[in-house]
Amino acid sequence: MSEIEKYDLSIDYQFAVAESMTNGMADCRYFLFVPEWSEDAEEKEYYVILNKGTRLAKEFEVVYQFKAEYISKKCSFAISKDGKTVLAGYAANKGVICYDCESGEVLWNNPKIKRIDKVRFNNFDENIIEVLNNKLVFTYLDKQTGEVLEPDKVQKVRQVINWMRASKNGKYLMTADRLSSKDKANYTVYDTETKEFKGRFVAQSQINPDSFDISNNGELAVCSSYQKQGVSLIRVATGEEIWGKKEITYVNSVSFDKTDDRISVECHYGGIYFLNVQDGEIITRESGEKLCLNDYGEDIWFLKDKIAKFGEHYVECPSFAWRSAVGTKDGVLLMPVANKGLMLYDYNGNLVWQNDELLGRVVYLEDKDQVCVYWSHSYDGNVGEGILVIGKITIASMKDGQIVTSADIFDSTDAVIHNNKTVICSTGKMYDISSGSIKEIEQSFEFFVG
Repeated sequence: MSEIEKYDLSIDYQFAVAESMTNGMADCRYFLFVPEWSEDAEEKEYYVILNKGTRLAKEFEVVYQFKAEYISKKCSFAISKDGKTVLAGYAANKGVICYDCESGEVLWNNPKIKRIDKVRFNNFDENIIEVLNNKLVFTYLDKQTGEVLEPDKVQKVRQVINWMRASKNGKYLMTADRLSSKDKANYTVYDTETKEFKGRFVAQSQINPDSFDISNNGELAVCSSYQKQGVSLIRVATGEEIWGKKEITYVNSVSFDKTDDRISVECHYGGIYFLNVQDGEIITRESGEKLCLNDYGEDIWFLKDKIAKFGEHYVECPSFAWRSAVGTKDGVLLMPVANKGLMLYDYNGNLVWQNDELLGRVVYLEDKDQVCVYWSHSYDGNVGEGILVIGKITIASMKDGQIVTSADIFDSTDAVIHNNKTVICSTGKMYDISSGSIKEIEQSFEFFVG
């Protein structure tokens, strides 16, 4: 048995395992592993491991190993995409240390950076290192020297985006970069017309693209966490919390209504709350299990016994629960949670068509009488192929659900379908869908942090 085989590598996300990152998601290729990670040591073995298998069936091979000091408490690691460079960030007085993995040599040490919560290589430019402190504020370092970047260079740092959401009128775009285990995210609000940002702030978060929303005027944002931090209303320009409702827990989703007068809060237990935007007071509480605020026609409720309600119409749902519903002039598009594809039901409850290939976010393209769907998933093939996330834009006919056209996107983790005309991806790529075809727009949406 080799030295590395003595250790259990099945827990890939334990405290002292660092993964190389790409486009906001781990690529499961290179790992940094520190055995017995709960024990401090003046000198401990560090292993750089290459996964030669797939994302699911990992086959580990030791590429480098070196010895270095190790402190278990409040320490963060990161490894570069090529597996040659490792960062260690300490919450105490040691700051950020950069190691060459082949030799174990310390390339540089910046002890001036204090109270570190996370270190990572910027996913779009590995010459930039991002350091997050315990106040959830980023500092940006030069990879070669470890020095803090000048303000003019920081302005061109590309933002990492995990989730995106657009306002109901499509004028504003809100992005979330999930920061740490503290259930917090760094949110940014952009004007989709000028491409400039309206504000940036830190607030509670959960792993869910429906856990935050932006108002139609771009001035207010609502953020939620599943349990302890509840729901908060944030002033975008300043990051000020206007009010918070910690007593509302087990939150699945939050949303402004069409007029920005109310906020709907869907909870895993306890139904749906409607809150007054001004003070957060509860206006009413409904027993429905899910609500989709509908841009076309009446809002869509999921009630008990697999029944959906659309205005005065009731339709029996094909599944115990569904993740989204979109009203159309002829009926309603339902997408069940169980990955059964997209279904169109008319207002008499009859199934018009079903297409198992249509999964993800759905919009109704009224002008063309078509449906557009965006879906992304992690690639489970051999990681050496370098394709980590596959996104797919699909346009289908509303008449029979048959696919008209589709396009694969190989470098995006999330996207929004903006104003039923443009797909904006988290990497900045944009696609025009207004003509019923899918065409990449030459100029990208530049998500800069400065």
